[in-house]
Amino acid sequence: MRYLRVDLRSDTVSTPCHSMRNAMARAEVGDDVFGEDPSVNHLEELVAEMTGFDRAVFMPTGTMSNGVAIRTIAAQGDEVICGSRSHVYVYENAQYAALGGIQMHRVDEDGSGSPPPKEVEELLSRGDDQHHAPRTLVTLEDTHNIMGGLVMPQERKEQLLGVCRARGVPLYLDGARAWHAAVTLDVTLRELLSGYRMVSMCFSKALGSPAGSILLCSDEDEKRVRFLRKQHGGGMRQAGILAAACIYALEHNLPHLERTHRYARSLARGISRSRLLKPVNPDPQSNIVIADTPEGKAQAIVEALADLDIGCLALSPSRLRFVTHLSLSVSGVKYAADILSAFGG
Repeated sequence: MRYLRVDLRSDTVSTPCHSMRNAMARAEVGDDVFGEDPSVNHLEELVAEMTGFDRAVFMPTGTMSNGVAIRTIAAQGDEVICGSRSHVYVYENAQYAALGGIQMHRVDEDGSGSPPPKEVEELLSRGDDQHHAPRTLVTLEDTHNIMGGLVMPQERKEQLLGVCRARGVPLYLDGARAWHAAVTLDVTLRELLSGYRMVSMCFSKALGSPAGSILLCSDEDEKRVRFLRKQHGGGMRQAGILAAACIYALEHNLPHLERTHRYARSLARGISRSRLLKPVNPDPQSNIVIADTPEGKAQAIVEALADLDIGCLALSPSRLRFVTHLSLSVSGVKYAADILSAFGG
């Protein structure tokens, strides 16, 4: 893939700025598997304090965070309820079946980006019928990737928490981009994440770090989480170099996240003027814009835009995704929006 002037394929394409690289170079390090990396320890303490959880455990990737969290809560032979379009169902290589012997039961999300409480309640009310796997966990995603960065309303979270508590079933959040949800709703991370049994959040998407995810958990869950992290191959040694990038991102990038939302709105306006593309979410809630194309044309449009130095991703033969991030410039976004508005004209 050649260099793209405006790369909107994902926020994972963002690159560390010079100041972040300097912070990484200066990082104090130790062996994190022994719990002796001061930079990792500081990051974990910082995020636990920000979010109100007992513990935070640094992970290499968000997929590993999700896998460890779900395997911590659900046992082999259990069934986990998830959204039909959720990352844990669509994009994680069936890791729960392959590694944990766990069955995923998908439920179509509604306009909130989450499964309807009534359907979840019906599924959880099945009881102890010996013909069915125990349903021991409900998972949510916020913001919702495939659904255009949808932000789940706090009221919906409370409804689902009520349903789950009544049945004694915990709620887990894949919060890879939860930073965006807090910005959109203008709430603290503590408010946003309260009530969940566990939460994962990613540093290499919204916040522009080169790698890293963090899994929030209770004191009681921490030992199992660290065991499974090692089992998944996630025990890193001098990981403070990465932790330093994440600390820098929390201090310097998180305060500017709303800028990426403005970028997304600008792109959506450009797409809405196109004769070939139609925005699915013309008023994006965070940093993702989804656009429909004529049937079967998505990949051809990806290639045509690449020739114009704009990167995007085909989600299906007739659907595109554009993701904004902090490595973009105002002029680059304007260029992309102008090209998209004239596309097909």
